[in-house]
Amino acid sequence: MRRALSMALVGWVLMAPSIDCARRGLENDTPLSEWEQMGKFLSASNCEQYRATVVEAEKSERGNAYVDRYAHSVCVPADDPRLKKQ
Repeated sequence: MRRALSMALVGWVLMAPSIDCARRGLENDTPLSEWEQMGKFLSASNCEQYRATVVEAEKSERGNAYVDRYAHSVCVPADDPRLKKQ
């Protein structure tokens, strides 16, 4: 119960890989701490709903790195230890 309450207070963030302009591709192999924050949300479901909406709206633009990054994005708790720089 305490963990659920603390997660509710912390919030969620949508993280997406950075774009390597020289390669014209996503930097999927980098640690999550190096990804870009695309939004903050009150709940995991709000984050996932936003992510799914963007992916669905942009699916006709496959091959565009700016669109593909949402397909590779993830929702994580704002206090996720993987977000801290090493």
